[in-house]
Amino acid sequence: MVPLAWALRAAGHEVRIAVPPALADAVVDIGLPAVVGGQDVPPPNLTEHGQIEMLGRNSAETAELVLEDVLAFARHWRPDLVVHDTASFAGPVTAAALEVPNVRHLTGPGTRPMETRVGSTELLPEYVDLFERRGLEVRAAPTLTVDPSPPSLRLPVPQAWRESRFVPYNGPGAVPSWLLDPDDRTRVCLTWGFSLTRAARQFGVPALDPFRQAIEALSGLDAEIIVTTTEDQLEALGELPGNVRPAVSVPLQVLLPHCAAIVHHGGDGTTLTAAACAVPQLLVSRVPDSALNGGRLEAVGAAIHLRYQELEEDDDSGELIRSAVEKLLADVTYGQAAGRLREELEGQPPPASLVSTLESLEVG
Repeated sequence: MVPLAWALRAAGHEVRIAVPPALADAVVDIGLPAVVGGQDVPPPNLTEHGQIEMLGRNSAETAELVLEDVLAFARHWRPDLVVHDTASFAGPVTAAALEVPNVRHLTGPGTRPMETRVGSTELLPEYVDLFERRGLEVRAAPTLTVDPSPPSLRLPVPQAWRESRFVPYNGPGAVPSWLLDPDDRTRVCLTWGFSLTRAARQFGVPALDPFRQAIEALSGLDAEIIVTTTEDQLEALGELPGNVRPAVSVPLQVLLPHCAAIVHHGGDGTTLTAAACAVPQLLVSRVPDSALNGGRLEAVGAAIHLRYQELEEDDDSGELIRSAVEKLLADVTYGQAAGRLREELEGQPPPASLVSTLESLEVG
């Protein structure tokens, strides 16, 4: 959503980004003003498709904890438009309170409406309660949905819809000098993204075990393994194998053009950044939305998808990971399919092209 926020700001509009405390630093890094309110809640631990509705209930709980602060600011600042992601129920409630349009911004092919029951248009009671407790008319659908996914990965959206090119944003950082040095070795990127950082904070060092196992599995490749990580994670990981190079706080879109493949957890941002860089992917999914990303990418031939739960039950899970990456590197069809995804993304209109559309939106 960052490129759209900057497109609106560059067009002369004022932009404020409302977040709970845990995301305040991330917004400050964007360079746009943050409005911090409410309190954080831990993410639910989801492993089965039948539990995906818990994401919606968790989103309702999070919204309840931030809504009063967000509404107080919104009534003071009086925005003309509210843009939110699928999990931010405070967005449509705030828009309803101010009687302004709300735009739901999808984050990738794995996103689905959180406010409805799985396989149904029936609204979750927890979502409805957010409006009714405040005497507001329920927003059953956004004024507009924006989808950054390439056409071949996209899920159908029943409401008013516009596509927008995915422009990678992976946080601030510098290009390391070693990345530009000539190196005959193949480079493979390994990242577990923000979900690993969040899990490590919640569950401690043991949460890094899947990351360690993947590093160990990939260390057997005849390649340089680039591990994107944070300083805290790097210290907790301990000594790394000789062919593993840590890349601390290096933005992914800077690194991936120099890599022949990527191994990751299946998050939307990582999935689409790799697609924008035409890099074949190995997705090791743990939750339903990541599994959906893995399945759709595998279906178009740009990735191999493994499920973390299946790896846990296999005594030779490291060999499965290593073999999958070897297949990605050896079979040129994966790279060709990844190249087609990049072409699809490049053919979509940039976020700046949405500004005039958003300026003209009306409730109704």
